[in-house]
Amino acid sequence: MSKKKIVLFDIDYTLFDTRLFKDSALQNYTIYEEVEKILAQLKEVATLGIFSKGENKFQKTKLKKTGMLRFFEKNDIHIFLDKDANLTDVIRKYKDSKLFLVDDKLEILFSAKKNMPEITTIWVKRGPYALAQKPIEDFVPDAIIDDLSNLFSIVSSS
Repeated sequence: MSKKKIVLFDIDYTLFDTRLFKDSALQNYTIYEEVEKILAQLKEVATLGIFSKGENKFQKTKLKKTGMLRFFEKNDIHIFLDKDANLTDVIRKYKDSKLFLVDDKLEILFSAKKNMPEITTIWVKRGPYALAQKPIEDFVPDAIIDDLSNLFSIVSSS
């Protein structure tokens, strides 16, 4: 029997256009163009969740105001002020699943892979953190994408 697929997303610069939000004086809640279509496709083959840094209420407001909240399972939404400190506990929850972690921060993916080598790490290379990222010695994510357009093929073929 194949393992249940779980895809955990970071919010900022992965799903949510944080630059546009900041440029609008925190008024324009916008997701990237491809996000809604990809989430709808992925929901057919995997359980979708969130693993994000930030203030819980504020991050959930972003999900609600953009209409994204409906794609995610309540028990699979993990939002922390200190994402690094909670990484091990979150990925351990999914040890019996086929876990995909989608993030714009290479360090998070690296830490996740160290803790759970069988995890599939997907680096979304957009936003200021990704673009300023220095390579991490002896680590290459399982997939590097510029946006989420190819995510369905990555998840469905695994």
